[in-house]
Amino acid sequence: MRLFISWILISLSFIASAAEWNTYPAELPQFDYSGDKLKSHWDILTMGTRHEFPDEVFLQAMSETYPDLKAHMLSLAKKPDAHPGVKALLDHNYTPLAQALQKTWRYHYEGKYQQSYELGMQLGTAGMVPAIYSKLMYATFMVHSSAEKLAIFRDAAAESEPLLELTPGYDFGDFGLLYARVRILERLGTTAALATGYLGSTQKKLKQLSERHPTNSLYPTTFAAIQAGVVERVGSLIGRITYGATEGRTLAGFSEALELQSNLPVIYNEFIVALNRINPKKHKALIQDLSERCIALTPYSAEEALNQALCTSEYQQHELVEN
Repeated sequence: MRLFISWILISLSFIASAAEWNTYPAELPQFDYSGDKLKSHWDILTMGTRHEFPDEVFLQAMSETYPDLKAHMLSLAKKPDAHPGVKALLDHNYTPLAQALQKTWRYHYEGKYQQSYELGMQLGTAGMVPAIYSKLMYATFMVHSSAEKLAIFRDAAAESEPLLELTPGYDFGDFGLLYARVRILERLGTTAALATGYLGSTQKKLKQLSERHPTNSLYPTTFAAIQAGVVERVGSLIGRITYGATEGRTLAGFSEALELQSNLPVIYNEFIVALNRINPKKHKALIQDLSERCIALTPYSAEEALNQALCTSEYQQHELVEN
């Protein structure tokens, strides 16, 4: 019953998504991952997460690993309005679904977040990971209203839950929910944030992900970001006692992420945001250094370009103050 209700909520959410989304800025770098370009650039596009390329082999492996997912997708395939890629599963043909999934990721990396979300949701559970990930990045960078951001993050978190019921232990799927919860916590007052119950469980899960995937730089980055939020609210002393969060551990988390991957704008941007939350005056020189290093990078996706744009803004503000 819970899973059925969740799918109703997702359907309503998908209908609501028909409203026009903000578009990726024309003044930022533009990206083309048509044809074979997506696969040939996949490793560099997924530097932070290392998630698998969505080809037929990946889909078959997911099907074998998660029988509930397979049964659910076959049930969707029998519906009259099922996407052709989903319908093809009835013939044990994974190629059309793989091609549709690749198109969803192609949209994502090109900054076409609405198209990525809508196509992904048409693909059922198989397409929910790129769909929700696109929605999260859209809310993070393309939505300006704090209230609207919070609503979208909550919506994305709710959408993740039925996916995780069908794919227990799929770590990249788990990361979408954790990311949404971190963003939700950032936008709530201290009392409301503590009342969610997310803080301790989210930190624990992110540490587990880092231990299982020691080369994935986004896990320590997100963990350090949530630590910064705790320190900002209650300070290092109480933060250490209650949630093991300190300024030193925040800096160590970001340093670890940069050691793993030094050319991802998201790490620099998140580090800068964290330092501004903790003590911008104390870390003024480090913030400027991080900004300079960030804007010197070559972005390979819309997500990276949007992070880099925030680094550029931080750098320009610093220069304005200095002059």
